[in-house]
Amino acid sequence: MSKNEFNTALKIIVEKINQFLEKDIIIIGKKNCDGLTAGSLFSYVLLKSNTKFTLRLEADLDSDVLSKIASENHDLNIFIDFSSMESSKINNLFKNKFIIINHDIAFRDQIKEYEEKQINPYLYGIDGNREITSCGLTFLLSEKINRENKKLSILPIVSALAENQNLGPKKSLIGLNAEIASMAESMRILSIRTDLIFNKLDQKSLPEALAYNISPYIEGITWNKENCYKILKNAGIVMDRGRKMKTFAEISEEEKNMLLDAITKFIFLSHSRNDDMSNHIEKIANNLIGCIFEFTKEDINSILKNAMDFVFAIKSCINYKKTGLAIGICMGERNNTLTEIEELVLHYKTNIMNSLEKIFKEKWRILDRDYMVFVHGEGILNDEIINDISLILGESLAFKKKLLFLRTLTNDEMYKFYIKKGVDYNSKKLDYILQGCQRYDNQVQNFDDQVIINIPFSKVEEFSSLMRKRLTENEDM
Repeated sequence: MSKNEFNTALKIIVEKINQFLEKDIIIIGKKNCDGLTAGSLFSYVLLKSNTKFTLRLEADLDSDVLSKIASENHDLNIFIDFSSMESSKINNLFKNKFIIINHDIAFRDQIKEYEEKQINPYLYGIDGNREITSCGLTFLLSEKINRENKKLSILPIVSALAENQNLGPKKSLIGLNAEIASMAESMRILSIRTDLIFNKLDQKSLPEALAYNISPYIEGITWNKENCYKILKNAGIVMDRGRKMKTFAEISEEEKNMLLDAITKFIFLSHSRNDDMSNHIEKIANNLIGCIFEFTKEDINSILKNAMDFVFAIKSCINYKKTGLAIGICMGERNNTLTEIEELVLHYKTNIMNSLEKIFKEKWRILDRDYMVFVHGEGILNDEIINDISLILGESLAFKKKLLFLRTLTNDEMYKFYIKKGVDYNSKKLDYILQGCQRYDNQVQNFDDQVIINIPFSKVEEFSSLMRKRLTENEDM
C-alpha cells in the first residue's frame, strides 16, 4: 500500500468527522498516555470548532462500558487506542455512528466490513509499533480538519516517547513520527539535540541531575547522590560556581565528555565482564547518548520542558487517578495545575525509586540468569507502579537484553507474574517461552507489551523451572 492511499483514508475519516461537527460527539480514549494525549488533542480541536463533545477515558472496553456508551445515543462515537480485537463489538453496537483510531496490528480481511470507519497504519504498510501512535494518527486527522492544528504537534511527540518509539539512531524518531517532529521543529515549538540523556533535569545541580534520572536506571548511580558526587569529583569537573552548585545546563561539551567517560568506567568496574574493556565501554557510552526533545514554548524550569518529563507527568496523573490534571496540561493549562502535577511527579518518582532501592538492596529478590531475570516484588510492587518498574528495568543497561519476570503476591495467595522483554530482547525467544504458559489456560493475559499470568502458590516453582528450561532449550534462537 502507498502513502497516497493512507492519506486518502485520512481524508475519508475527516469527511465523516466534518459531518458531525455541529452534533453530539463522544471521544473514548484508552486510559494510558497515548489514549489520553490523543483524546485531549481531539478535544481541543472540537472545542475550537464549537462542537458539543464528551471526553471519557476507559481502561478497557468490556460489554458493560460499551452498552452504557451506546445507551447515551451520541451522534458520533470516536474510539481511540483500543485493540483491533474490539472492532467487531463496536461495529455491532454502533453501526454507522463510530470511528476507530488505533495503531496496533490489524488485518484488512478482519475489518473489511467497517474499514472506512477505521484508521490503522498497518492497513497501509506502516508499522504502528515503531512509526506512529494513536495520538499521532489523531494529530494527522486534526491537521487535515484545520491547518492551524499543526501547533498541537507536541502531543504526538509525547505519545511516541511514551510508547518507546524513539527507535532510530541515537534514540531518534522514525517514520511518520519523524515527519511530525520535523513539522514541529519548523514551527519552532520543538528542538531536538543529541546529548547526554542525563541532562533531562537541566536546572538541577549536577549530582541531583544524575541521581534523579530513572531512564536509564543504573544501579549505583540512580538515586545515589553520594556516588554521583564522587563520580563528578573523580572526573575533575568543578561542581560549584561561587556559592551555588553548577547545573547540567552550565557545563561545557568538554566536561560532558569527561563525565561520560567517568560514568562508563564506573558502570564497567561495578559489574564483572568478560568482554574487552574498551569495546564494552563504547557500548555503554552509546546507550548514554541520545536525542533530547524539548518544547521551546515551555518555561525553562517547567517540568513539561523536556518531552520525557512530560510523559512522566502524564503517567503520574494516571497512576494517582488525576487524569483531569493530565488532560488539562495537554490542552494548555499551566499555573496551579502544573504545581499540583509537580507534587504528584515527585511523589510517584520517589515511590518508584524507593521500590527499586529495596529490590536491589535485598539480594534475594533478584535471580539473574543469562537471558532472564526473576524479580521477587512481593510486599513492594503493586499494580500502580509495576508497569513503570518493568519499563525502567527493561531499559536498564543490566537487563535490556533479558526477559523480565516481575512477581507479586495477590490477596488470594496467587502469584502474579508480569513478563516483559528488555528493549533489546529477542522476541522469537519470548514467543517460544510463552507457549509453555498455555497449560495454565485462562490464567494468561497477553497484552501488546507484556504478558500477565496468575500462578497458584503451589505451582510457582514448577512455573519458574519451566520458563528456565524453555529458555535454555532456545539460547541460540
